[in-house]
Amino acid sequence: VQGNRILDRNNDTVCLAGISFFWSNIGWGGIRFYNTGVVNYLADEWKVPVIRVSMGVEANGGYIQNPSSQKTLITEMIDAAIDAGIYILVDWHSHTAENYQEEAQAFFGELARLYGDHDNIIYEIYNEPLQVSWSTVIKPYCEAVIDSIRAYDADNMIIAGTPNWSQFVDEAAGDPIADTNIAYSLHFYAATHKQWLRDRATTALNKNVALFITEWGSCESSGNGIIDQASVDAWMDFCRVNKISHLNLSL
Repeated sequence: VQGNRILDRNNDTVCLAGISFFWSNIGWGGIRFYNTGVVNYLADEWKVPVIRVSMGVEANGGYIQNPSSQKTLITEMIDAAIDAGIYILVDWHSHTAENYQEEAQAFFGELARLYGDHDNIIYEIYNEPLQVSWSTVIKPYCEAVIDSIRAYDADNMIIAGTPNWSQFVDEAAGDPIADTNIAYSLHFYAATHKQWLRDRATTALNKNVALFITEWGSCESSGNGIIDQASVDAWMDFCRVNKISHLNLSL
């Protein structure tokens, strides 16, 4: 990250378009895509430069209940992404991650120790905080988890969730985390989130922080409703103009 842009190794601004996997929770249906063959297909046939694995945390069938099986699942995906030569966001897919800070620190610390020397991995340490304070709840959690990562990995990108289901990026931009390679997550669903959310994103960019849309959908935020193509087009234009990478949910 440099200012409000994400750069490649040649210091050129990048705007990556990728795909997010569905929750990894056992029994939820999305887990059938969590395998090396699917990663290779996305890299070879879809030419995606980045994927996101959404590791369910506290919900039924997630990491808290099944830490060993979830770690096995996620590490297979990381290994596949490394072999395929693409980026992978490892997402702590929770709405209340501050309640599982110790578990998050242990998980990301172990990932950093195992994979911190690979450029492929991007740590997404909090999926979607709820309507809680950035400065007193989300930021302290993020800082603690970042410390656990930086103990082993000094430079790979870390993405922090933002208040109100990762929408109020302007609040985070007003009190940023002191780290040299941090971006802030922005989520939108095209039929629900329109110009008002792009205005918040613009405010954040003007405060010189980098954004990464780690999750977006073409329908309503409920997962239902119309496919709002006009709103999708407006968002994609916004991403291209502002060089914001984005991942569609879900495969």
